Amino acid sequence: MTSAGVHRGKRRRQLLGPFRYRGYRRYFVGQALSTFGDSLVPLTIAFAALQVGGAGALGLVLAANRVPIAVLVLFGGALGDRWDRRTVMVGADVLRCGTQAISGLLLVSGQAELWHLVVLQALAGAGTAVFTPAAAGLVPELVPRSALQQANALLGLATNTNKVVSISVAGALVAAAGPGVALLVDAATFATSACSLLMLRLPVQARETGRRSLWSEVRAGARLVAATPWLRAMLAYSALLQALVIGPHMVAGPLLAAQLFGGAGAWATIGVVQAVGSILGGAVALRWRPRQPLVAALAVGVLMVPYLLLFAAGAPLWLVAAAAVAVGAQGALFLAVQATLIQRWMPDDAVSRAAAWSQLGNLVLLPASLAVAGPVVAEVGGQAVLLVGAAWLVVSTFVTVASAVRHGPRNEEAPPAAEAGGAAAS
Repeated sequence: MTSAGVHRGKRRRQLLGPFRYRGYRRYFVGQALSTFGDSLVPLTIAFAALQVGGAGALGLVLAANRVPIAVLVLFGGALGDRWDRRTVMVGADVLRCGTQAISGLLLVSGQAELWHLVVLQALAGAGTAVFTPAAAGLVPELVPRSALQQANALLGLATNTNKVVSISVAGALVAAAGPGVALLVDAATFATSACSLLMLRLPVQARETGRRSLWSEVRAGARLVAATPWLRAMLAYSALLQALVIGPHMVAGPLLAAQLFGGAGAWATIGVVQAVGSILGGAVALRWRPRQPLVAALAVGVLMVPYLLLFAAGAPLWLVAAAAVAVGAQGALFLAVQATLIQRWMPDDAVSRAAAWSQLGNLVLLPASLAVAGPVVAEVGGQAVLLVGAAWLVVSTFVTVASAVRHGPRNEEAPPAAEAGGAAAS
């Protein structure tokens, strides 16, 4: 083999390094299947609600799933830091498996009523609120800290690939067998995830909890976030990005697509291209090792600006779609680096709470932004909203990056926690 071939093989092994660890391999398979099942749910639940209660039921069922996540995610973070994370995640998977299985069986048997779906999807949302922050804290127990970014990037690649594939799979399942069968498939993926977690061989980490209530743990997590300048800046930037750029774009985008390019087909094209961009961004995150990761994660936000400007200016669809690749890529890069920063630089007993705060902007500010953006777009037009979003993005990125240059963690510095020692290669 030539030296170039040896170098490529060595580089490939480094990029896929997390798969050397048995625990991560098992976890990855379970989560890849579980996120595939999750990706089936939006379309499936929409048609299930229409089947049971018509158009009026759709918003109610979707809200029933999302509201508990927004309300309970901070408590989920406290649970993940207070108790054994694997146990918390298995319990959440069992809950979600049960709720989706019951929903599917009720639909298949023709006995489902609207209140069944509302209650069951609310319970599924509560399970997600508990599972997601705990999962962020479990990854550092599976791989060394030096491999965390690759581990997060691989999980992100699986999630983003699932989002692309599941659109067609969900449509085919619902069309061929009905939404009940699709929900049964989702239940099976949660069962697989729970089994993969139970197969992990990890030491149970007893944590000092004293007599504090969960609410006290939530408040302690908020104080820790407020006392960590780089984390506070990153979370504020991400939350305002959701509220002032992403949310308005999600309202203005379909309107402009209809006005400029003829309708839903153009908007779907942009969405698919963004999803492909997120896959490419995940691939880049496998190789990317910026010296100042926080600065790099924030700076990639400006990759959205050309897309927003071109869309607002009414550029040809092919050019807008080409720019949309960068939108998906920057999102994948930001999420991979953000997760790695929290896992590597926060104390082990605070990782899940910090991760919960990172998810709160998407869960609370984004829906609020969507509600406000509608009347604003109707009043001033989609072009103006996108231009304001682009301007805000440039200014906020510059200000936040300037702060991160001074206060952000650097890869050459030792993190406050020691290298993870529980990961066993095999």
